[in-house]
Amino acid sequence: MQITNGNQLLELKDNKFLGEVPKLTNSQINFKGKNNILFCEEGVHLWNSRIDFNLDNSILYLSSNSHDYSVNISIHKDNVCFIGRNNFFNGLTTIVLSEAKNVIIGDDCFISYNVIIRVSDGHSIYNTGSKMRINHSKSIYIGDHVWLGQNAMIFKGSRIGSGSIIGAGSVVSNKIIPSNTTFAGNPVRLINEDTFWTPHSVHGWGEYEIKKMSKYKSNLFIYNKDEFTLDMDEIEDAFNETNITEILEFFKSPLMLDNKNRFFIEEFSKNSYFSKNEHKLSNLLNR
Repeated sequence: MQITNGNQLLELKDNKFLGEVPKLTNSQINFKGKNNILFCEEGVHLWNSRIDFNLDNSILYLSSNSHDYSVNISIHKDNVCFIGRNNFFNGLTTIVLSEAKNVIIGDDCFISYNVIIRVSDGHSIYNTGSKMRINHSKSIYIGDHVWLGQNAMIFKGSRIGSGSIIGAGSVVSNKIIPSNTTFAGNPVRLINEDTFWTPHSVHGWGEYEIKKMSKYKSNLFIYNKDEFTLDMDEIEDAFNETNITEILEFFKSPLMLDNKNRFFIEEFSKNSYFSKNEHKLSNLLNR
């Protein structure tokens, strides 16, 4: 079923729409499979966008946004895609989910022109000796207040901590990017540690603004590990063993909505808040 008007979502039969009806401008949502769920919070406006549910049993959660969504999202089978609140898409962003893997994007990110996010290579690669596959797909996690520069490409296995910066034209693949760092290049390398960025545009600044903003006094965009910092491995495992209802409740829980340091990343660290044989979102929700 092809959706070009938000109200058509209320007529779905083999798939489900929940939440508030989004506004669609020059946009379409295509349901080709079954048992998929689209959840929209209030204030979702899809602008020049296309969303394809190509197969079955996937979830797309679009959070409220004071900016327009400009996205090309391709979802396949058993995928979870979550996009947090008030992300700024400064051009079309492409997101491709495959092989039962997931994409999680936090709040207040700045995503520049022509950014691509993909959890798979699209085709299988094997070792000639063992005949074993060597390029399995992996989920992608992008934290809060992350700046993805123009033409950045974020590939499988990447985890980008809150408050970090990925430079224009960079390629991030299977890489851990710690919070409040700057990485750039192909492949990315560390440019600066202990950095943060603000959403103020410098394009129109003159001498007064330059002097005024030479020092930023707030700690608003500095992230740290605390008792509420989430473990992305545990979330990933929980998604594989949890039903759709619990996944939706997780995204709407205070743990996700009221937690500044939820996506803090400290390289080589490992947070373990519950036993590995209890990978259930209910355990996280009851923390």
